[in-house]
Amino acid sequence: MTGNVKWSEAWERAQPMLAGVVRGRLPASEPGVELATLDWGGDGELVVIHHANGFCAATYALIAVGIREHYRVVSVDARGHGDSTPVAAVGDPAAYDWTRMAADYAVALSRLVEDLGRDGIRFAVGHSFGGVLTLAAAAQRPGLIEEALLLDPVVIPPATGGEKSPSRGPDLADMARRRRADFSTREEAYDHFAGRGLFEAFRPEALALYVAEGMTETASGEIRLKCDPSVEAAVFENGGTLDVFGLAAKIETRTRFLHAARGNFALDVYDDLARRMPDARVDSLDVGHLFAMENPEVVVACFDG
Repeated sequence: MTGNVKWSEAWERAQPMLAGVVRGRLPASEPGVELATLDWGGDGELVVIHHANGFCAATYALIAVGIREHYRVVSVDARGHGDSTPVAAVGDPAAYDWTRMAADYAVALSRLVEDLGRDGIRFAVGHSFGGVLTLAAAAQRPGLIEEALLLDPVVIPPATGGEKSPSRGPDLADMARRRRADFSTREEAYDHFAGRGLFEAFRPEALALYVAEGMTETASGEIRLKCDPSVEAAVFENGGTLDVFGLAAKIETRTRFLHAARGNFALDVYDDLARRMPDARVDSLDVGHLFAMENPEVVVACFDG
């Protein structure tokens, strides 16, 4: 938990995690759109990590450094996040359609495997909406991903009786638009977020990396979120644009769902989706939705043995 750990101490702990990390870019599904990557190194089988909405690749450093002794680890920024192409959300409601973003990810993953000279991806780790994009990429590119590890993915139950599937997208979008994006210094930003409920249980290192890597210095010398609040809101609003239940039977990838019992998604919905897939299981854990940044050791433990 961030607790009384100040910015300077948190950043001192976090900064070494970026030592030796190689930054790269991969083509996405549309001309002019590229996805940024962080290559954490390692000599083992390939693991790829996709973040939750509003976050970035670097915030998963505690997981990456925890497994790179045995795996080659690469984390990816979605369009509009981190250092990927900042596609504008205003004026194009479909800019962050999840089918489009899943296509981005599938293209980028295929290119990554090619560039690294690998046969495929041993584990694809996807958190929240990143978990859904991982499933869709697996459906689009059979054989590319051997196993998917999904951290409390955003699974919306299928619609019944002609009604639209229930979703918290509009509420979350409204909250995202109200998120403060500009600060005088990174220290001010860290202190601000550390006092907010969404971030208060984060490991200090994870929050420091969110501030250091998820924000950029503007021409005026201020600090601003790289993922504009309008982009985060657009992602939430497009949450129902990708039907994972319709894709379920096509997903040959072995899949493990980690359900956050203290999160916002129903266990029975995960169970229903898993039953429709050829090879899937669900484990429910006593954690919150953002456990990748709060309890990263839970994820690291999935790779033991």
